[in-house]
Amino acid sequence: MKKRDYILIVVGIAIGLGAVYLYGRFRHRPDNFYYENARLVSLTDDISTGRANAIVVAAQKVSPSVVSITVVQTKVVSTSPLRSPFADDFFRDFFGDFFPERYYRQQIRSLGTGLIISPDGYVVTNEHVTTNATQINITLPDGRQYEARIIAGDVVHDLALLKIEDNDLPYAELGNSDGLMIGEWVVAFGNPFGFLLEDTRPTVTVGVVSALGRSIKSTREDRVYKNMIQTDAAINPGNSGGPLVNVLGEVVGLNTAIFTSGGGSEGIGFARPINDVKKFINEARQHGKVRVPWIGLWTKEVGDEASVVSSGERRGILIDGVDEGSAAHKAGVKDGDRILAANDRVMQRITDWNRLVSNAYVGDRLRLSIERGNDTVNVEFIVEEFREANGLETRVVAYGIHVQDIDRNLYRKYGLSYVEGVVVTKVDSKSAGDRLGIVPGDVVLMVSNMRIRKKSDFQRAMRAQRDINIIIDRNGRIIQLYLGV
Repeated sequence: MKKRDYILIVVGIAIGLGAVYLYGRFRHRPDNFYYENARLVSLTDDISTGRANAIVVAAQKVSPSVVSITVVQTKVVSTSPLRSPFADDFFRDFFGDFFPERYYRQQIRSLGTGLIISPDGYVVTNEHVTTNATQINITLPDGRQYEARIIAGDVVHDLALLKIEDNDLPYAELGNSDGLMIGEWVVAFGNPFGFLLEDTRPTVTVGVVSALGRSIKSTREDRVYKNMIQTDAAINPGNSGGPLVNVLGEVVGLNTAIFTSGGGSEGIGFARPINDVKKFINEARQHGKVRVPWIGLWTKEVGDEASVVSSGERRGILIDGVDEGSAAHKAGVKDGDRILAANDRVMQRITDWNRLVSNAYVGDRLRLSIERGNDTVNVEFIVEEFREANGLETRVVAYGIHVQDIDRNLYRKYGLSYVEGVVVTKVDSKSAGDRLGIVPGDVVLMVSNMRIRKKSDFQRAMRAQRDINIIIDRNGRIIQLYLGV
C-alpha cells in the first residue's frame, strides 16, 4: 500500500471515532441541558422569593401615604454692609453698632414631606416645614395634587397637622414607639431635595435604631428636641415630616432633624416618637390648637441640701417651687419634696423629668412618688391648661402687637432672661407687627431710641412716631426691626 493510502485509513478511523463520541455526547445532552436549566430556574425562584423581604413589604405598604409638601413661606431675613465677605470680624465687633443689621420679610419656596394618617385627608408633618406659610400644596405619589390648610401647629414639639379635602385616601398605620429596641431595623421615607429628582414617589432608606431618648439642640433654629429616636437611616433635606417605619410597616416615628456638618446625611438622624405624635394629633383634632399645659412644678438637681447630706443619698429630683393654684399645688406637692418616680419611671436626673414633661399635654395624668422627710408620699393630678394672669386684659396693643408687663407667669412661660420690661404676648394676623415678623416671647427693649420699661412706655413710643425703630431680644439675640407705617 502506498503511504497516501495509510494516511487516508488513519483519517477515516479518526473521523469514525469522533462521530461515535459526538453521537454519545448529543444523545445525553438533552437530559443534562434540562437538568441544568431546571437548577437555574429553581435558584432564580429562591432569589426572587428572598428579594421580597420584610423591608420591601414595609416600603410597599407605607409609600402610597407619603406625600410631598411644597410651601410658600414668608421669612424675616437680614442684611448689613458688614455681612460682606470683605468685612472681617474686627469690623463687625467694633463697628456693628454703626451699621446695624436691617431685617425685612421675603417670600421663599421650601419643600418637605408629610404622612397621610386618615382616609379623610389629615396629614402630619413638622412645624418647621409650614412655618409662616402663605400657601401649602401637597402631591401624592400617584401625582394627585391638593391645596392644604393648617389645623394646628406646635412649635415646642415641631409638629403640624394639615388637612386636604378628599376621601378614601391611602393612609399609614401608626404603631407603638414604646416598644422600640436599639438595633432593630427601621425604614425612613421622604422626598429629599424635593422634585429635583423629577419623581413624586418617596425615597426609601434603611438603617437601625441607634439610640432612644436623645435630646438635641438645633444648630439652625432656636429649637430643642427632647426624647428623640436616633437612627442611621439616611435623612436628607426634604425628608422632614416623613415617617420612620419598622419592618412590620408600622410608623414608629416622624423624621425631624439631622446632625450634619455639610448639610447632608452623616448617619445621625432624629425622629419624633410616634406615641408623642399621636398625642399631638388627638389634641389638634379635638381643639384645633395645642393648649399650653400647666404642671406648676419647678425642679432642679439634688445638691448639697441638708436633707440630702443627712440621708447620704442624692437620688430623685428636688422640687424648687410650686405655683399657687396649680393642680400640683392642690394635690399637696410642696417645696423641698423629692420626686423619686413619675408615671412609673425612676427619676435620677433633671433630664429624666424634662424628658417626661416635655411631652405632657393638657388632660394627662401625672403620678408622682415623692420623698418627704422620712416618708414616701404618692400623689396624682391632671395637667391643666395654662391661663394668663388676670391683668393680661389690660395689655397694650399697637400695630397689632400686644405687650404685657413681665410677671412671674410670663417670665416662666417664655423662658425670659428679663424680670422687668414688656414682652410680646400676641401678634394679630396680617398686622404691621406680623408683617415685620414679631412673635410672642419677644422682649421689647427700645422703640425709636426710647428705653421701654413698662407697657405705658411702649404705648407712648409707638404713638409718637410714624417710621419706628424697634429693638427686641429674642432668646438672647438682639434684633433691630424697622416698621414703616
